[in-house]
Amino acid sequence: MNQAANELSLRLRRQAIASGADLVGIAPAKPLPEASAYQRWIEAGMQAGMDYMARNEECRLDITRWYEQARSVLICGFSYASNSPAPDSDADQGRFARYSALPDYHPELKKRMLSILDWLKRESPGADGRAFVDTSPLLERLYARYAGVGWVGKNAMLISPRKGSYFLIAGLALNLELECDEPEPEHCGSCNRCIEACPTEAFVEPKVLDASRCVAYFTIEHRGAIPEGFRPGIGSWVMGCDICQEVCPWNRFARRGPAFGEPAELSLPLEQLAGLSPSDFRRRFADTPVSRAKHKGLLRNALLAMGNSGNPAFRPALERFRQDPDPVLREQAEWSLARLPVDGQS
Repeated sequence: MNQAANELSLRLRRQAIASGADLVGIAPAKPLPEASAYQRWIEAGMQAGMDYMARNEECRLDITRWYEQARSVLICGFSYASNSPAPDSDADQGRFARYSALPDYHPELKKRMLSILDWLKRESPGADGRAFVDTSPLLERLYARYAGVGWVGKNAMLISPRKGSYFLIAGLALNLELECDEPEPEHCGSCNRCIEACPTEAFVEPKVLDASRCVAYFTIEHRGAIPEGFRPGIGSWVMGCDICQEVCPWNRFARRGPAFGEPAELSLPLEQLAGLSPSDFRRRFADTPVSRAKHKGLLRNALLAMGNSGNPAFRPALERFRQDPDPVLREQAEWSLARLPVDGQS
């Protein structure tokens, strides 16, 4: 690696930080040995209903199949940690994962990465690249590990020793040979808090998450009725789940970065959520990650949480949904009503 490439790499890292990134690193654009774990995960069907995870396998295994000219990969982490503590587990409130309380981060992070690329093109004639967030068919967490940004923890999240795991990854596949960082060593040690805390036992082994058992999958991606055996474990979560991050000791270092403001409410009254009309839902959540769950999915999740609350005050709302034309909502209301005490009985 020549001196000019080393100097450009250093300046690129500084530019990424100036663009709002909390974590920055550079990885080689090559197939990574840990990618075989992705293949085993797909073969085991652990992607559940997320069929898109099984598509474009060749790109996930080798970034140069996605961007042929790639020689290096710039990885940036943008912290979304709230400076406020997580809300108390109030059974009458629907809980939202921290990231879902932000505005839709995809266009914002893509814009920031493209601005870095524009800077690089001005600084190094002939430079080019392709930006990605988490919608591209890439194993970005593996490249982030090789870029020294963090390690893949036992909860399958990327963890930074400086920032914890409440951050989003974006990057640039670049046609330049740049100075790469060293992979971040693993620091989980003997800690198993995330695995032990998962209410649906979604971790089949350290670093391996079975999405077909995951609260976040059920409340965001799953369409239709949620399997009954997993409903009690969902508790009051209505959009995603942060449990495996909340218990992680490394998140005591998590602080919000410059890219995002303080998130909106991390919990809302279940009665309010169940009363949202389609237009209310669009007005409130259209430009947030909550839109991924869709109006019907959020209603289903709120009704489920009402049943888990054991609060008979939700009986009138659930009775109304027993007459709903949608069979999924009707069935969920029936299940939740059966879990509420009758006539003051506990």
